[in-house]
Amino acid sequence: MKNEEVCERNFKGFLQFSVWALVLQSVLTLSAFGVDVIGGDISIATLLNPGQIYINALAAGKEAEINISSLTQIKTLLAPVFLFSNAFLIFNFWRLKKKWRVLLVLSIFLQLLHGILIRGAQKGVFDAFILLMSIAILKVYLNKRDFARWRRYGFFLFLMVVSVFIFFQISRLNAYDALDYSGSAQASLDRDGLFFLIFGDRVGLGLSFFISYISQGYYGLSLTLQLPFEWSYGIGNSFALTSYAEQYLGLSNVFEKTYPYRMEYVFNWPAKMYWHTIFPWLASDITFPGVLALMFFIGRWFAKSLIDGVVYESPLGICVFYLIATCLLYLPANNQLMQTREMMIATVIIFLLWILFGSKLRKRGRPRLIRAPVAARAANRRA
Repeated sequence: MKNEEVCERNFKGFLQFSVWALVLQSVLTLSAFGVDVIGGDISIATLLNPGQIYINALAAGKEAEINISSLTQIKTLLAPVFLFSNAFLIFNFWRLKKKWRVLLVLSIFLQLLHGILIRGAQKGVFDAFILLMSIAILKVYLNKRDFARWRRYGFFLFLMVVSVFIFFQISRLNAYDALDYSGSAQASLDRDGLFFLIFGDRVGLGLSFFISYISQGYYGLSLTLQLPFEWSYGIGNSFALTSYAEQYLGLSNVFEKTYPYRMEYVFNWPAKMYWHTIFPWLASDITFPGVLALMFFIGRWFAKSLIDGVVYESPLGICVFYLIATCLLYLPANNQLMQTREMMIATVIIFLLWILFGSKLRKRGRPRLIRAPVAARAANRRA
């Protein structure tokens, strides 16, 4: 009885904290919308032309990097709070009051819409897909029927994400007036290939870009493996950390020591345009053999966070599971968790809290058995 009371008290505390964080996040998102609409930076009328938005965002990129708004700085510093809040509320979605469920959905939708209208990028859609699917799997992992339903829904959601990706890529090519694109000096495109024969020029082109997105990084990796190691002071694995080092410590040559930068210099494979997987980023600090060892620990942490989320329903375990899932799904591209300041701060703080306090925030009482699905399948075979 005492354990149940502790669980209920903890849940109410986490819920109150997460709801207030959700309200604050919604206010900041709406404020950012208002500022950008008044400033003429966004217009709902451009929603169907994300390609032009993307071009405009690239053109204004340097100025945007210098003039970071106060709202952006606040959201960056509060990123761990918002990540915890979103993960906890999504995990306990059906236990929330209707008004909080509606606000949560609206908040996520507005963040996606704002990201599209500001940057014209589809990344936010993919990130939301990872967040929803990684937390959903923790809810259904021990239920065979629900897990099968998760796989079906997940497949259709994935097709929707791919469709969004194709739409955005075609829109960009339209904006560049380059629908006859056949590749570049670094990567050529076979327009007589299977995709074009089956799906036609436009959809085939979008699918080709999607396949390129998830595979081109391994070519970049093959180039970096030909280069010698140069230590980048332990921060070369992260755009965010190198930008902080340049801004506050005056270290302007850190990025030049990384594998991606030197790969571009030697082989002319653009470090900031094409992918080269997560491995060269990590290897810039710990060498490629060191990356092999690190991947072992990442696998261990992934398994531990799965158990924390499924068996003990630990809020921090749920967050860590989502973060590592994001890391692994972006593995063919880059070191996603350490790319932006917002994601880097959220990752570092959440991991530290999980290591220090994760076991104390587990659900008390008798845990759910992790082997239940295996036992159920064995029983079905015997029957």
